[in-house]
Amino acid sequence: MTTTLYVFTGTGNSLAAAELLAQKLGDTVIESIPILMKKAGPVIPDSPKVGFIFPVNYSGLPLILSKFIPRISLSHVSYTFAVATAGGIGRYALLQLDTLLKENGSLLQAGWMVRMVDNYIPYGGAPDDKTQKEILADAERQLSDIADFIQLKKKEMPKFPLMSQILHYSLYPRFIRSLPEIDNRFHVDDTCNGFGICRKVCPADNIRILDERPVWQHHCLFCLACINLCPKEAIQLEEKHRKKRRYRNPSVPLKKLIQIQSGFDNSSDQ
Repeated sequence: MTTTLYVFTGTGNSLAAAELLAQKLGDTVIESIPILMKKAGPVIPDSPKVGFIFPVNYSGLPLILSKFIPRISLSHVSYTFAVATAGGIGRYALLQLDTLLKENGSLLQAGWMVRMVDNYIPYGGAPDDKTQKEILADAERQLSDIADFIQLKKKEMPKFPLMSQILHYSLYPRFIRSLPEIDNRFHVDDTCNGFGICRKVCPADNIRILDERPVWQHHCLFCLACINLCPKEAIQLEEKHRKKRRYRNPSVPLKKLIQIQSGFDNSSDQ
């Protein structure tokens, strides 16, 4: 393979971005970061070009990606790039990734942030269908350009204005500190049917089904996959969020999300 894409996704945006890049680039393999993290030993890509595709969390990297970087060997890789997907701001996450890669003996040669549909229910939930289509169409055009840049091994990093740094350091450390207890905010209502989609889409293996109800295990990544992808919309953060619109990237079937998040392959859900 010419290119390997390492992907973490919550509700499908980053996976959709990776699949579009793979289609444009050709000769590309997509690897799931959550599944690789369950395996022992170093990760050694068999490609001269390596990319990381991930969502921005509170102006920073998903915790799972921060833990993945020390495990990957990029000594033979000639071109390393990243695409961060976000509902709004967050380009400082690319600088954070570059810092981690340098600590691991590599560096980020190119990075782009692509706006996609926000899945963050506390900020209001997903927008209406028309707005979603506009956002995703713009993202597709940007990703097509990015694929061209990757083919050329273009070295390009965004500017990091002072405000992006302020937002990162004001939001991100507090978010990371909150993760061990953040799933205490989740609760399930009586519409739950115990089917267990929440467990299957969880990339952190953080949900058990007990007495036909999900029970969180306190190593949540706060990707919000369980909340957004529950077919009954039975999982809530707070009562005021109950009617907020859920989101899954429309180009990514639920079954594919389950496979890339947890490795389950026995779901017939689409």
